[in-house]
Amino acid sequence: MSAPPRQAAADLYNSRYEEYGRDLRTVGWGRREDQVLRFEVLLRGLDPRGKTILDVGCGLADLVPFLQERTGGDFRYVGIDVAQRLVEDARRVHGGPERSFLVGDVFAADVPRADLVVLSGALSLRSEGIEDYARATLQRMFELCDEAACLNFLSKYADWEAERNQHYQPEQVFAWARAAARRVNLLHDYPLYEFTVQMLR
Repeated sequence: MSAPPRQAAADLYNSRYEEYGRDLRTVGWGRREDQVLRFEVLLRGLDPRGKTILDVGCGLADLVPFLQERTGGDFRYVGIDVAQRLVEDARRVHGGPERSFLVGDVFAADVPRADLVVLSGALSLRSEGIEDYARATLQRMFELCDEAACLNFLSKYADWEAERNQHYQPEQVFAWARAAARRVNLLHDYPLYEFTVQMLR
């Protein structure tokens, strides 16, 4: 894969961490409620209890407390992110038995298989080659999953687009997903300018 999308994301999120620290703004969110809604849609119809979760682009690992609340702690978690400062913070706050963290992206050789492979908001930064990188990431995530791979994307069906953000055509992403998986859910029914794709085994 080409380096620009990875490097652009690492630079942005490491610099945001320097500015904001452990804060929603570091990972690009304004409201906790929106982040929780995104997680709920990401895992809609899936039961994470007793499962291994691979969180691609984990950021500060905000998914961990979400999973903790919904499973009573009955899950295994691996978070991976290109931004070293975020991974260090996530490991400090959420690390422990059955909770591990890696610096890198989903193409790294040491990324493990998992029951559920998820990605939340990690493909939203506009940069050279981002669409090719997004498609390859989607395909790689499905290769690594035993039950489902779930990703969300900013939607072209939006009132406006910030210059720094990458928005995607849902129809195009569905075609990418359908090329990889026979069973695909496209969810575009929640009040955020985005959509979620679930690829099911």
